[in-house]
Amino acid sequence: MYFGGDVYSSVDPFATALGSADGKVSFIGSDEAAKALDPEAIDLGEDFLTPGFVHAGLIVDDSAPSAADLYAQGFTHVHAIGTAEAVARFAADAPEALSIVDYPQLDSGSAGTRRASITAADLLGLEELPALSLFILVASDDQLTEVLETLRADAAHAQRHGYRLRLDFAVPDDQVEALGRSGIAITLDPARPQPLAQLLAAGAQVSFSHSETSPWAGVRDAVVGDGGIGARAAFNAATRFAHRAAGNPEGGVLAPGADADIVRWKVERLVVQVADPRVAAWSTDPRSGTPGLPELSPDVALPTRVEL
Repeated sequence: MYFGGDVYSSVDPFATALGSADGKVSFIGSDEAAKALDPEAIDLGEDFLTPGFVHAGLIVDDSAPSAADLYAQGFTHVHAIGTAEAVARFAADAPEALSIVDYPQLDSGSAGTRRASITAADLLGLEELPALSLFILVASDDQLTEVLETLRADAAHAQRHGYRLRLDFAVPDDQVEALGRSGIAITLDPARPQPLAQLLAAGAQVSFSHSETSPWAGVRDAVVGDGGIGARAAFNAATRFAHRAAGNPEGGVLAPGADADIVRWKVERLVVQVADPRVAAWSTDPRSGTPGLPELSPDVALPTRVEL
């Protein structure tokens, strides 16, 4: 049981305490109730508890960060893409608390697997779409056009099996509506200039890969700029929406009965942020009834992880 901090939970936007048991969240609420339930509850010292971040599209190669580094940064889930051998080594080296969702490269030995990854070029050379959860690596606008046309021919199959797109480029505005209509989850890097507000408005299912060392830097990138979105939407894309893309619609929340996927942060202050293309508008007004998030202005230090 923890008390004396702030808990990011839509169940109770004013929660200051959290309890867990048997790997599940057992309590969200006030300090008084927490201490009544457990007189030995741990004082958070005003630290902030959130669900863990998800790196929703890590390419596992020689330049990739280690699993231990990602966990130290605040990631508790990684969707790992690479050769079967590289993904297996990455998973074997991961801390126990870091969950790995593997997407090994699709090849002749992939029979019987549930998930795989494939380049757009290789997908376009297939005679039929595979009956598994496929993560398609798209490197350019032209490739995206061809991939969407291919998937549109059997959209029900792609959606039924949980196909995904990893977009390794800045999405142009003229692709926004097609991505929204496709019903296919997309993963992109918010450090690139992305039309995030337009994509969400079009109904696209967006999650994040991360090229920066702090997941909060990715959230900040998503908030700032012409296509910026609200901090809550950006945080959801870095947590809940990534779980949903991997077929886990219940993940990425702190609520009674949910997985105790908890990360503790030292923060400057919590605010409610509203996206504006000209300026990030921050408010500390508690009457909003919206759980606060760390202030992500460029002149404010990013949160740092603290061990529970």
